[in-house]
Amino acid sequence: MIIYAILLTVHILSAVVWLGLFPADLILRKSIREAKGKPEEPKLILIWLKILNLSGMIGLSGILITGVLLTLYFNFGFFQFASGGNHWLYTKQLLMVVLIVVVGALLIPSAKKVSTSIKNSLGTTDPGIYRDMQKLGTIVTVQNLIVLLNILLALSRRFIY
Repeated sequence: MIIYAILLTVHILSAVVWLGLFPADLILRKSIREAKGKPEEPKLILIWLKILNLSGMIGLSGILITGVLLTLYFNFGFFQFASGGNHWLYTKQLLMVVLIVVVGALLIPSAKKVSTSIKNSLGTTDPGIYRDMQKLGTIVTVQNLIVLLNILLALSRRFIY
């Protein structure tokens, strides 16, 4: 039972870190908009990217590893929608796969592109970077909404049967 408690605690803490990205993202994007064209803008963008990276690594890794271990511990199975039981869990698993694809195929390449553009511009912000940042912002919003939906599914699982 101690293993369950540890796994659940790490799982919840990972979710809190990932969910914490939501307000941090909104605040930093607002600060970046207000600093547009000012000398502090590139530094704010790099801070935003570091927070996205760190919270994403902690959240995604922690949730993925502990989620798989908890599923195995309870013998729930994976993606068994037709089984009749844990639809909330299988929906969360499907959303997690979508999230992994969004992060791996869209978010990471977009963040690298923005980061490289900022670092190569030597303290000034290239006008083309705003288009890339807008795309990245959309991807981050989609990620945040999927994370929020996953957390709501976890919290409401007792009501969905």
